[in-house]
Amino acid sequence: MAENQMLVLNRADLESLGLTWKEVVDVLEEAFGQKAQGLVQNPPKPKVASREDSFIHAMPAYLGGSDKIGIKWVAGYEQNHAKGLPYIYGAVILNDAETGRPIALMDGGWITEMRTPGVSGVTMRHVAGDKHRLAIVGCGVQGRRHLEVALEEHPEITHVSAYDRSEAAVAALLAKADGRETRQATSPEDCVAGADLVITTITVALDPKLDCRNTDPDALLLPVDYDDAMATSAFHEAVMYSVDDLGQYGSVAGRKYFFDFPEPVTHLAEVVSGAYDVPSSGRRMFLNMGIAMDDIALGSLVYDRATAAGVGTHITFP
Repeated sequence: MAENQMLVLNRADLESLGLTWKEVVDVLEEAFGQKAQGLVQNPPKPKVASREDSFIHAMPAYLGGSDKIGIKWVAGYEQNHAKGLPYIYGAVILNDAETGRPIALMDGGWITEMRTPGVSGVTMRHVAGDKHRLAIVGCGVQGRRHLEVALEEHPEITHVSAYDRSEAAVAALLAKADGRETRQATSPEDCVAGADLVITTITVALDPKLDCRNTDPDALLLPVDYDDAMATSAFHEAVMYSVDDLGQYGSVAGRKYFFDFPEPVTHLAEVVSGAYDVPSSGRRMFLNMGIAMDDIALGSLVYDRATAAGVGTHITFP
């Protein structure tokens, strides 16, 4: 490839690569291993917003262990649902770590769609115990993708319950439960009753929020939607509370989100490296906010795979 060629990968290109969830979770797990060794630069993401109920984040990262660097520019617009458009749009740019030259541009919506549940998969790997009753509140793209990851990491799951404002979305998610017993819940609280793996992926805050006291006493709680679904009390009452990045968390806690929340006792890289032992019982809370390192780790895997397979379009740039 010429020195001034950039590889462009759209959603169809990325989907054609056929990445498995194991491959996605593996590369993210390895990235958290690098983070545990202090090899990752991942500054807190700045935000701008052009409309109410929207955000656009700039998310740069450098993974020193694998020598990968890049940035994601990602937007989330709640109003898009009513327009029949995706909630998330984005672009990932990878750079050559030696020269800084941009080498790839790819669909950041797809990267976000895959890396977010991938990080949840990393978490599931490092929390001991079988899971049998899965509850998902929010049955959009992230809900469906999280179902896939949960069944991959916990094939012993026997029951799946789901709740969403859209009954059609619930039906579409439960149709992917791969033969498990399924239940369309009547409310978020009903959905999580008795569940030992609880995943929330909503985009509009619940009122009231879930205190999770009716879940299994040893449930793993994964609020993918920050503090939109789970009540502050659920975080305080958990036997442990972890985030994926203390710097990112500290940049917004008590200012934009997470008011009156407990301090996290650890972060995911310490869990992955074994520096922190996750309790084997009690409700375990993991708030993985999504950090740029995830996007660059997965984007780099995609770039390598696409280059080897001859997938994508090359353009002259710069």
